Amino acid sequence: MKPKRKLKSYKAYSDGNFLRKADVEPPQVWTIVNVEERTVTAPGKPPTEKLVLFFDGSKKGLVVNIANGDVLFGLTGHEDPEEWIGTQVELYVDEDVAYAGKRVGGVRLRKPQVEPF
Repeated sequence: MKPKRKLKSYKAYSDGNFLRKADVEPPQVWTIVNVEERTVTAPGKPPTEKLVLFFDGSKKGLVVNIANGDVLFGLTGHEDPEEWIGTQVELYVDEDVAYAGKRVGGVRLRKPQVEPF
């Protein structure tokens, strides 16, 4: 009989491929180094193709939602995601972000307010 394996905390099974609030507290200034189309599955929803940003300061990506896409358009003047590469942005937590009707907070982008590290 095999010894029973101890399971890890449920938090250890979360998707570590994408940035979360804890990854950008305090706010971080990073440069976009790549944009890719990836299949993303949100809880309770079917998989969909989404744009994902990658930064020089993290191995994790950030799924582009409309709010962050609008910010990037405003910063660059381009709708083409490939034109966003090289853009420096500040990632921060906006506590007013809602998901499924609840205020849960989320990662947002803005023009850098702090000095890069």
